[in-house]
Amino acid sequence: MKILALNALLWLFATAASAQELAPTPKADFANWVIESNVKTPKISTVKFYNAKQELIYEEVVEGKKLNVRREKVKKKLNEILAQLAEKNTKINQYNLVALSL
Repeated sequence: MKILALNALLWLFATAASAQELAPTPKADFANWVIESNVKTPKISTVKFYNAKQELIYEEVVEGKKLNVRREKVKKKLNEILAQLAEKNTKINQYNLVALSL
């Protein structure tokens, strides 16, 4: 009888723990940029800019430069480009904005 009660209690806790839902991830309501790079090819980076609706508005592959996101100069330039792109609020063709400004 004790084993049956213990199994029932264990089953109750297991189903209660698995039934909990994860909280949905809050959506960002601001424009941002992302740098994607690879350890094997550090001098090739993809910079993506998103508007406030998180829609891709500009993407550029930068070759020959290692973008160090920790440097203030890099962050400042990317934020300036983001501000210019956010004003237009439309998808931009390839202009090498990042490569020319860094």
